Amino acid sequence: MPQIGENDYRDGATERLVVSRLLIEDNKFSVGVDLAGRAVEGMFRALIWKAESYRLGQKPLERKSLETGHDLRKLWKWVEKLGLSPGHEDEVRSQVQMIARRWHNNMRFVPARWVESYWRELGAVTNRNTMKYAAKEFYDACSMIIRRCEVLYGKADKS
Repeated sequence: MPQIGENDYRDGATERLVVSRLLIEDNKFSVGVDLAGRAVEGMFRALIWKAESYRLGQKPLERKSLETGHDLRKLWKWVEKLGLSPGHEDEVRSQVQMIARRWHNNMRFVPARWVESYWRELGAVTNRNTMKYAAKEFYDACSMIIRRCEVLYGKADKS
C-alpha cells in the first residue's frame, strides 16, 4: 500500500468539500456536514505535514502532529505554531471554533436525527434557522477555511 502524504490529504480534502456541497444541496445534511468537517481536518493535516517535511525532514510516522487526533482546534494550533498564518486571524480562528463545536469524528457513525438534535442543543438549528440553513452556513465556513489554506499550502515550503 502506498504511503499517504500531504498532497493526498490536500486532494482528499478538496474532493470531500465538493462532495459535501452536493450532498447538502440534495438535503443529505448530516453526511454533507461530516464530509465538510473532514475536508477541514484533511487540509490542516496537509499544511502541517508539508511544513514539517520541509522544515524538519520528518517522515509521516515520526510526526508529532499525528498525536492531535481529530481535534480541529489542536490541528489549527499546529498550523499557527508553524507560522502559517493566513491573515485575518480572528475571523479564521472564530470559524475554526464554530466548525470544531459542530463537527467531531464520530459524526460519521450517527443518524441524521442525532446531528440535527446536537445542532439544536448548540443553537445552530432553531425555529428560524433550519438544518438546511445551518448546514449551508457550516459548509460556507469550511469552504472559507479550505480556500485560505490553499493559499497557505503554497507558502508552507517557503517559510
